[in-house]
Amino acid sequence: MTFTVDVEDHRGEGGGAPRYAAMTRRLLDFLDGRGIAGTFFIAGEVGRDAPGLVREIARRGHEVGSHGHRHAPLTEEQPSGFAAGIAAAKARLEDLQGAAVRGFRAPGFSLTPRSRWAAPLLAEAGFAYSSSVVPGRALVGGYPGAPRRPFLWPGGLLEIPCPVGTVGPFSVPFAGGMYLRYLPPWRYRWLRAELAGQIDWTYCHPYDIDTEEPFARLPGCGWLSSLLLWSNRRVTLRRWERLAEHPAPPFAARLPGLRAAAVSFAG
Repeated sequence: MTFTVDVEDHRGEGGGAPRYAAMTRRLLDFLDGRGIAGTFFIAGEVGRDAPGLVREIARRGHEVGSHGHRHAPLTEEQPSGFAAGIAAAKARLEDLQGAAVRGFRAPGFSLTPRSRWAAPLLAEAGFAYSSSVVPGRALVGGYPGAPRRPFLWPGGLLEIPCPVGTVGPFSVPFAGGMYLRYLPPWRYRWLRAELAGQIDWTYCHPYDIDTEEPFARLPGCGWLSSLLLWSNRRVTLRRWERLAEHPAPPFAARLPGLRAAAVSFAG
């Protein structure tokens, strides 16, 4: 089980001392206390506004990846603007940590058939892998027909898709975020039984553990979505505690084996 964190300014607070910085350090303490090195995907706003946090993540032995040049779905991007923005965001993160950035995760797992143009642009920008696809039909995002196991896009970019289980017609990325918080343990175990051939990893956001954050409607979200993202956060670290019994290295350390096992996908 590889542990991944999507570090973003979900409230759009900008500079100063936003809540995500303190919560990210709590997640760092959780992982460090168990000897686990994770992969942290950093949104462009965080790299700009909290450079010290990025340096700290790298200094504490975790992989730094990119979570986009801004926290917006790929479906809201244009190819030319995205190419320039992601190159600049990648360069900033590399300057901050003094090492190459190899991985990318699209905000909201938004690499879909509508945004598949992004895969060759990521390869051209120097990324070795993406972790941006929910394979199958999903409530948010989703890529029907995409393999559930690691695959190679045309151009050679490795995709590490989100682990999913099936509920009715939908693929459910049950292993992290809001799904991990709300699914009862028996349902989680049932979905996890479908993992044959998939890569086992989990994800969360700093806000997933922020139990003291006042409720507010989030930018770009309705009231119901904001409420779901805010509620039941007290269980996140308890769920991660169970997952921490079988940790795996960060994605960058697993790349040789993942590439060797990958299948090709035309997109």
